[in-house]
Amino acid sequence: MDRVNTAVAGCFLALGAYLVISGGEFPAGVGGLPGAGFFPRIIGSLIILLALGVLFESRGRGGTTEFEIANGRQIAGAVALLFVYLALWGTGFFALRTVVFLALLLKFLGQRWPASAGVAVALTAVVAAAFQYGLNVSLE
Repeated sequence: MDRVNTAVAGCFLALGAYLVISGGEFPAGVGGLPGAGFFPRIIGSLIILLALGVLFESRGRGGTTEFEIANGRQIAGAVALLFVYLALWGTGFFALRTVVFLALLLKFLGQRWPASAGVAVALTAVVAAAFQYGLNVSLE
């Protein structure tokens, strides 16, 4: 049994269960539209499924794995970028803020600037269009 993966899977199982349970406390949608708890419940369910996959895969391994963080700078940088992005959440300019965040994150993780910028613009456009036109929800 791989203890590190088992511990990580247990943490993600708890997170997924929390999202499913807390998402059920939000009001239901009206007129066939999903309610406020729809996305937390879906994401929580997916986290649970993936954590179960990690748990079952780790139980089949022999021996143990020592916990080691080999890329600590990248993890710390990504977490710092995420905190700055979330701190600016209510300030408006969703598209600009998201493009800059994704481009910096991808560049920080080793991608080239043209690829980072292209992926950031494309992902932001898809997300903005899905929420604005598909779900009729403003992200501003």
